[in-house]
Amino acid sequence: MTTLPWHTHSLKQLVLLAFFLAAVPLAVLVYQSGNALVTQSAQARLLAREMLESSQRNEQLRTLTEDIIRAARQYDIVNRAEVRQRLEQNLNDYAALLDLADSSAAPTLPRSDLHQLLTELRGLSTLEQPPRFASGRLEQLMHETQQLIRANDAGFNDRLELLEQRVQQEQLRTGWFAVLLIATSTALILFFSGRINRPVQQLIRHIRNIGEGERTPQADLSGPEELAQVNTQLNWLAQHLESLEQDKVRFLQHVSHELKTPLTTLREGADLLAEELAGPLTADQHEIIQLLQQNSLTLQELIEQLLDYNRLQQPGQVQLENVVIPPLVQRIMRPFKLQIEQKQLQVSTRFEFESCHTDAQMLQRVLSNLISNAVHYSDQQGTLSISACRNGNALELKVANSGPLIPNEDVPMLFEPFYQGKNRRRGPLKGSGIGLSIAQQASRALGAKLVLSENENARVAFTLTLPPEDA
Repeated sequence: MTTLPWHTHSLKQLVLLAFFLAAVPLAVLVYQSGNALVTQSAQARLLAREMLESSQRNEQLRTLTEDIIRAARQYDIVNRAEVRQRLEQNLNDYAALLDLADSSAAPTLPRSDLHQLLTELRGLSTLEQPPRFASGRLEQLMHETQQLIRANDAGFNDRLELLEQRVQQEQLRTGWFAVLLIATSTALILFFSGRINRPVQQLIRHIRNIGEGERTPQADLSGPEELAQVNTQLNWLAQHLESLEQDKVRFLQHVSHELKTPLTTLREGADLLAEELAGPLTADQHEIIQLLQQNSLTLQELIEQLLDYNRLQQPGQVQLENVVIPPLVQRIMRPFKLQIEQKQLQVSTRFEFESCHTDAQMLQRVLSNLISNAVHYSDQQGTLSISACRNGNALELKVANSGPLIPNEDVPMLFEPFYQGKNRRRGPLKGSGIGLSIAQQASRALGAKLVLSENENARVAFTLTLPPEDA
């Protein structure tokens, strides 16, 4: 057994694979965005904690600076040991906080000057005499402390701006990454949709071709296994329908032939009786013979319609020749003479052109079925008109009659085979429902167009438009 390519596995597997591959880029996007958000959140928390700690140290430094200045001035005035101890303690605490100052302070800050200033103040605090000369150094301590605080704040502001820039860059990168991944997912979705849609469209075309009468088996379908099996079944169906079609053709040919043989005998016998070759007939017998002749003709018409319908199902080429219209119409009208006389129909003909270049047999089929319909559906003492006129370069043949209008719901189905609308033919034998279908198929074989051109004011007309002769 031949191994099928990966894309011809089951439809379920293909759909699941498509869903998984299309979801992978989206999952990567969610994962990447989540990681970026966690990283940025961690950086923001760290910076906030450092800013809080720095703010607390800055406040302690400011407080210690004020305590040092206050203690130094008190020691300068009272020169007592407990004041000196408090001053030394404040200086030591200040030095300890200064050592803990984080690295976010401005790198240009003269930190060594501040340490040197603290060293000098510590030295002055150990002198026995009041350090009156240290007041300038105390002001310098306050100034340096304020600079340190401002530098720390500036350093954190710079770090905050840098973090904001990183966030913006990450957002931009994530946005482009999202566009790329979404485009990848879209491409995968379109790819797998095409993998599924392409064989589905092939199946749709195959089904449409079967419905239109094409029975040629299609090549093996390249696609999911289930769809390939459907294609195989459609090929089997096409072959089966072709076999049934051939059986139908043979059946119609056989039945039509078997019916025509005894019908010909009946017609000949009725004609012999009508001619009184077997002896004179009474008026009632003449009427019976006329009924036999009339219904024999009607039955022959139905058989010929079946034969015509069967022939038109088979492809063939038209034989173009110069066809003279008036004699053709007279020949077609001859079998309907009896019905026309019984209905007392007024027949009128008008020919603006008397010949055309077309297939005589196909044209006769069209006109014969149109005239037959017009005769059978006309009102008693109605009218039947046949005309041939020019419409630009096109030639138009129109068959019209007075009688019941065709219901609107029947109009779309007029040319469908075996369809019979609400209006029924009058007489002992009803129509087969294929006359107009035969006329339509024959007109298509001629490259012509057959339409219901009038259906109002108690008048029904069909128009056959032949292609221009110079086309």
